[in-house]
Amino acid sequence: MKILTWDRGGFVLYYKRLERGRFKLPEIEPGAVEVELDATRLAMLLDGIDVKRVKTPSRWEPPARAIAK
Repeated sequence: MKILTWDRGGFVLYYKRLERGRFKLPEIEPGAVEVELDATRLAMLLDGIDVKRVKTPSRWEPPARAIAK
């Protein structure tokens, strides 16, 4: 896997190869020329974790307040 990113001093190229297995890429739309991942998903991808199988917890939402009349 090669990742090209910009740092304050210029472009940085990261290169990583798994010793066993393959990277499990997230679903990419046909014809897409770029993919954006947050830091957590990128770290999981680089560790060889299949991000499609990871369940993200739902966000907590406060209960709706009853409107007093």
